[in-house]
Amino acid sequence: MTAYLETNSLDPTWNLAFEEYCLTDLTEHEKVILLWQNDNAIIIGRYQNAEKEINIDAVNKVGTRVVRRSTGGGTVYHDMGNLNYSFIFPIQGLQKQDFPYYAQPLVDALDKIGVPAVIRGRNDIVLDDKKISGTAQRIYKNRLLHHGTLLYDSNLDVLERVLNVDASKIASKGISSVRKRVTNIKEHIPEGTFKDIHHFWDALLSALSENEELTRMEPTEQMLEAVRKLQKEKYQSWDWNIGSAPPFEFNNGKRYPGGKLEICVNVENGSITECKISGDFLGVIALDDLQNALLGVKYDASHVLQKVKQIDLTPYLGNITAEEFVECMFEGTHQG
Repeated sequence: MTAYLETNSLDPTWNLAFEEYCLTDLTEHEKVILLWQNDNAIIIGRYQNAEKEINIDAVNKVGTRVVRRSTGGGTVYHDMGNLNYSFIFPIQGLQKQDFPYYAQPLVDALDKIGVPAVIRGRNDIVLDDKKISGTAQRIYKNRLLHHGTLLYDSNLDVLERVLNVDASKIASKGISSVRKRVTNIKEHIPEGTFKDIHHFWDALLSALSENEELTRMEPTEQMLEAVRKLQKEKYQSWDWNIGSAPPFEFNNGKRYPGGKLEICVNVENGSITECKISGDFLGVIALDDLQNALLGVKYDASHVLQKVKQIDLTPYLGNITAEEFVECMFEGTHQG
């Protein structure tokens, strides 16, 4: 049996705290599904540099909130034309990170309600060759969070203004702008299929319940208090959402099939003393252990390659390889 919950909020700091609580603490239910909305928010990936991802002037004009989520991947814009979904599954170890496998139940439900979407690329769901959803994942102990967006009737002009989309990402798709890459579901279905996004929400929930018995669950006061604490201490904090990093001596960034990778290092006496890794790659666990493993390693390509080949990079960096990691750290590296 699968628990179904709604956050009853449009506040991104509350919703992301609510989702994290369901992943880490709502363990009496093996599987959990959430459907929820954020109003006028930019949600940046866990490993991204916030200042590089947003157009601060546009953000200030629109009054958009900027909040960091707990999963990797790229930055997304949320408004009331967007519906978010979260699936929490039990897993064994780190071996299962199959995006198509975990996205399939959603795609099947969309197909049942007349939205013939398909899974494409490293983490996209597309409709008529345009993106309607980006997905990301996180592993916590023996549970996996798989979540994403559904662009139903979002303001794509605002989306394009507030995001600083990496030009190399657009170029890699063979298109000229983010506006041409994404689309709204409403534009590709017969007029009147759904009265509004709430009707779409209800239809999607009904389709999901056909494959899986869903039990609607109301959060307890104890759960709400824990969510409030997490919201205040993490998702409302400047340190989590923006954060500050010391100036780095060497830094470089490069786009690979597995995503954008940026590496910054400080070096003392020929060895790495500080390391910061960022990007929109699809890692599922925190980078702390990987970054710490590089401290004390000689700042030399062969030494770093030897070190990272001893580590399974997939949970940290998705499909970024050891060779790509070293190439990014050293090829064309410039002093900061």
